[in-house]
Amino acid sequence: MLKIKILSRSSFLAKIQTQMAINAISNKNKNTKIEVVYSDTIGDQDMSPHAWEKHGFGIFTNSLSQQLVKKNVDLIVHSFKDLPVKNKLKTSFVALQRDDPRDVLLIKKTSLKKKSLVIGTSSPRRAYYLKLLKNYVPYSSLKSKKIRGNIQTRLSKIVNNSSEDGVFMSKAAIDRAFLLGPKIDNTIFKQFKKDFKKFTSVIMPLSQFPAAAAQGCIALEYRSNNKNLKKILEKINHHESYQNCIQERKFLAHWGGGCSLDIGASIEENVYQKILFSRGRDNKTNLYFHNKKYLEKIKAKKVKNIFPNDLKKYQMFYRQPLVLKKMLNKNVVIVSRANFINKNMFKKDSYIIASGDSTWKKLNKLGILVNASLDNFGEEYRLPNYAYTQSLQKPSKLTYQENKFESHFKKIPHYSLSPSVSRDTIDNLFTAESFYWMSFSAFQLALKLRPEILNKRNACGPGNTYKQISIIIPKEQLNVYLSYEDFRENELKI
Repeated sequence: MLKIKILSRSSFLAKIQTQMAINAISNKNKNTKIEVVYSDTIGDQDMSPHAWEKHGFGIFTNSLSQQLVKKNVDLIVHSFKDLPVKNKLKTSFVALQRDDPRDVLLIKKTSLKKKSLVIGTSSPRRAYYLKLLKNYVPYSSLKSKKIRGNIQTRLSKIVNNSSEDGVFMSKAAIDRAFLLGPKIDNTIFKQFKKDFKKFTSVIMPLSQFPAAAAQGCIALEYRSNNKNLKKILEKINHHESYQNCIQERKFLAHWGGGCSLDIGASIEENVYQKILFSRGRDNKTNLYFHNKKYLEKIKAKKVKNIFPNDLKKYQMFYRQPLVLKKMLNKNVVIVSRANFINKNMFKKDSYIIASGDSTWKKLNKLGILVNASLDNFGEEYRLPNYAYTQSLQKPSKLTYQENKFESHFKKIPHYSLSPSVSRDTIDNLFTAESFYWMSFSAFQLALKLRPEILNKRNACGPGNTYKQISIIIPKEQLNVYLSYEDFRENELKI
């Protein structure tokens, strides 16, 4: 029997993450005896808002890693994002399967009707994001106020402070608390759950607000020469999560690395593509950037004519609004288009999910608080669980009346769709060499007008559109882009 001595921080969340590591090891290796010891780090002892600036990188990890090097313990459980991007020790890492990496903005329900908000965060990245949120939440301004502490203490501070309206948190941390919190410390969990219910959640889309590099992933650190332990840990190493986190951290290292930077970097899947979203400030030039990089080579070919060539002139259907009667009974609603939407269509406590960035911004202009986004990845993408929606109901999806395609959700028609192809669109359809389809309905209609499109270059977004078109066009001949803008950049010869 192999004995493993595990070291971890002593916080509520750290104990949860340690239990997750123990479960993973025990499930794959029955013949192990595990001992756990806890220790506070500088980051736990110094709760001042400027702790990062005083102590530098690794305030939650360095002292623990030193215990490993001294052979006082065999294994350490870390939040991967807390580790310095450059490891100078003779240690190695494996990763558990990554949880949801996104940030969550929690707004006190008592503050929802305010015009401006004060949000607690000690992260420069999240403080920077607050400046960008006016297009996503219906508030005139959002100011940051430094706050530190464990997930439950941060919630409690905001609840009990009338001058603060919300807080930024890691979604993975919240999810883990609801998953294992009652088993680790039910007293703490009960208070955490009670406080959490006093907030409305806004889950930030990765495409616009990438998280800290490696956020949402648990790393297990061990001595590189511990061959017996290495064999065990390799069984639980989630290679895809590990590689994605390493790649995000390499990107961060370009700017020096560390949580003190106002830079986010997150890799997300798009059918068979990996996309690196990044946003922040270049310390060398002091200029801000917002990038999207497809990490796998796209089989693109530049052509002179694409479809659509101009979204302003593009028209294939006429949309007619319908009267909604049952909408008010729905708690969780996916909005695929902002056409014909108004505030009065939703319940006071409706949980609203936008299909993507454009729909989110349009709903926000209408004064509607959007709670989450599918981020243009399709209706199966990272749907929130009960803790956020406070509903066991499956989401309902607002869509067009003629939609006959399969869906995981109950469809609520709020407009009708009828063919109405403009002259400019028809001309574009018959001259284009490469096509981007934003819906299967548009693809079907176009095929009737010009069947030889099947022999041309075709692309579409992920989700149901991809699923439906890929039945007709072989997957290897169908490019997938997250947006029309990405398609245009890769396929149009200028």
